[in-house]
Amino acid sequence: MSLPKPVGLFACYDIRGRQALDACRRAGLSVPDNVAVLGVDDDAVLCGLSSPPLSSVIPDARGAGRLAAELLEALLRGEPLERDEWLLPPVGIAMRQSTDVLAIDDAVVVAAVRYIREHACDGIKVADVLKAVGSGRRGLESRFTRRVGHTPHEEIARLQFRRVEQLLAETDLPLATIAARAGFRHTEYMTVAFTRRHGVSPSRWRRSRRG
Repeated sequence: MSLPKPVGLFACYDIRGRQALDACRRAGLSVPDNVAVLGVDDDAVLCGLSSPPLSSVIPDARGAGRLAAELLEALLRGEPLERDEWLLPPVGIAMRQSTDVLAIDDAVVVAAVRYIREHACDGIKVADVLKAVGSGRRGLESRFTRRVGHTPHEEIARLQFRRVEQLLAETDLPLATIAARAGFRHTEYMTVAFTRRHGVSPSRWRRSRRG
């Protein structure tokens, strides 16, 4: 509560990051607008069940295991180790809603962005956003595009496809289930739109990511 807002918190582990999210909720602090939270370990279940979903650093566990095996082999050969501590860079960061910050000086646009973030995968339309923020379509689209860089419809689609990408990369769920969880009524439409957006089908995209 004493930190200046907005602020970013880097938690040592995902469980600590989730505790930070719980503390923000109890204190009435909006995440990520007031406090952005980043964890470590990318525990998909823990991060996905957090509210909002927790962004997390992805450690190079495979690389650490390989390095440990190499060091153990060196010790078994009687070779001295160069140092006691070995640091490996992370694979990357799994971006989720807890760090999805967008600094906007328009309260109506902020409300629209927040509503879209919370409901994009519920199958909402622009009309639902207009009703939620109490604005006309032409006025909101103009203000939204000026501050965000694209229309509310495009923002909804962006978040839906980001959810599709996450489910393709992290799960073995069939396309029909993925489409439903991302807010698409028809699997065929999702597949065509995804292919047009990425240049490859969802199935090929999944195989390439895992390869």
